[in-house]
Amino acid sequence: MEKSFAITPWKYALFTTCILIAAFNILFFSCGVVTWGSASSIYGGYAAALCGLLVFSVAFLGVYVALKESYKFSIYYIIGSILVIAVLATYFFTFSNLKSQLLLQFEERIKRLFEEKSHNNDTMQPIHSLFRCCGLEGPQDYLAKENGALPASCCYAFDCTVVSHIHEEGCSVKATSNLQFQAEINYYSTIVIITLQLLSLLFAFLMGKARKLSKIKDDEAPINDD
Repeated sequence: MEKSFAITPWKYALFTTCILIAAFNILFFSCGVVTWGSASSIYGGYAAALCGLLVFSVAFLGVYVALKESYKFSIYYIIGSILVIAVLATYFFTFSNLKSQLLLQFEERIKRLFEEKSHNNDTMQPIHSLFRCCGLEGPQDYLAKENGALPASCCYAFDCTVVSHIHEEGCSVKATSNLQFQAEINYYSTIVIITLQLLSLLFAFLMGKARKLSKIKDDEAPINDD
């Protein structure tokens, strides 16, 4: 009969890997949605959110499998992980090809919103608030005009009465560099999650195999020598 081996090492390896997957998925989820959304790509934002939810679901299933030491659910986890890896791989190659285009779209969006602004319609408000910046080049874009005044979105907590609350950097530099940084995080977190997902497949397989062999050994009837 095939000899059984310990469940515990693979159980905790799977548990730890799934926790790490969930942690990196927070970065993937948040940065992915912001990157696609800032470039006005609604479907891209939905795709990043859906991928993130799938990763969370499978990671929590992996934690459950590890805690329950379940052979049956380890099979479900392996199938689910293969599906997630395939989805993430598709997302990764799509995002890699479109990343530069998304950043370019974002730069164009900032310029368009700045041109469309008016005294009664602060179209730059979402950009100012999200990236803590002001105008294209800085507050002078507003103050240089005759009777110019800063929009409330150029200031922390919408309070421009305190000088220290005013966002000094322009959005053409700060917002663009910030979004590029978030795009890089989304890119590399995808690689990390796929790698961890592959490791978790191995750990789930070994834990499931150990659990199955352990059950076979427990259920084995004594040999009758008569």
